[in-house]
Amino acid sequence: MSRITALSLFVLLSLALTGCSDPPLINALDEGDERKALALIEQGADINARNRADDPVLVVAIRDGYTQVVESLLHKNVDVNAKGDLGVTPLMLAISGEHPELARELIERGADVNAVDRMGNNAMTIMPLKDDPQLIQLLLDNGADVNKVNKNGLTPLMVAAFLGHVEIMKLLLSKGAEVNAQTVDGSTALMRAARQGHVEAVRLLLANGADVKMRNSDGETAMTWARKHHRQEVMEVLEAAGG
Repeated sequence: MSRITALSLFVLLSLALTGCSDPPLINALDEGDERKALALIEQGADINARNRADDPVLVVAIRDGYTQVVESLLHKNVDVNAKGDLGVTPLMLAISGEHPELARELIERGADVNAVDRMGNNAMTIMPLKDDPQLIQLLLDNGADVNKVNKNGLTPLMVAAFLGHVEIMKLLLSKGAEVNAQTVDGSTALMRAARQGHVEAVRLLLANGADVKMRNSDGETAMTWARKHHRQEVMEVLEAAGG
């Protein structure tokens, strides 16, 4: 191999390796060096840079728990709606990571409450996993769609019903949640509450017009699910409602 060819190959390899490396700010986070990351931000590092997995700095910082970095990024007006490689937003991460104050700050700074990830989930389909009615109210006050569904047709009310989060269910219903909405396989909030044995959730849904006779794609009703999972008290409530 000639000297020129070898040198050219070296340059190409160097460029390739450089192109594969993450930005310095993300490298600092990956190394666990929060002080270095903060210094880089103050020195003017690109706060909207992305790593090789296409995750923006803010997503990495929230995911890995670098609170001071997150605050510094927000102070520098980072893009609060920059999605990660799976379409996950900073707001979704704050909610799923149980950081309610951060979620509130993101919303105040313009986070899109209806943004969706690749599975069609948004803040409202994730939020009922956390029993925090106040944060749900904040999402709704900022334009969140109470009936937003993911790719499986799952609604916020269905999630809350499955978990038995009655106060959240009351809030969602008061804001117009569709009580008889069905997933792609035909299941309803009532079926999910019945399956889990959440008696108060079942009563609440029935009081708000849940159809006890609705069937899923397999022909099953809420009573079918309650019986299958031995939910005796739920069965009695459903039977009294005509199920």
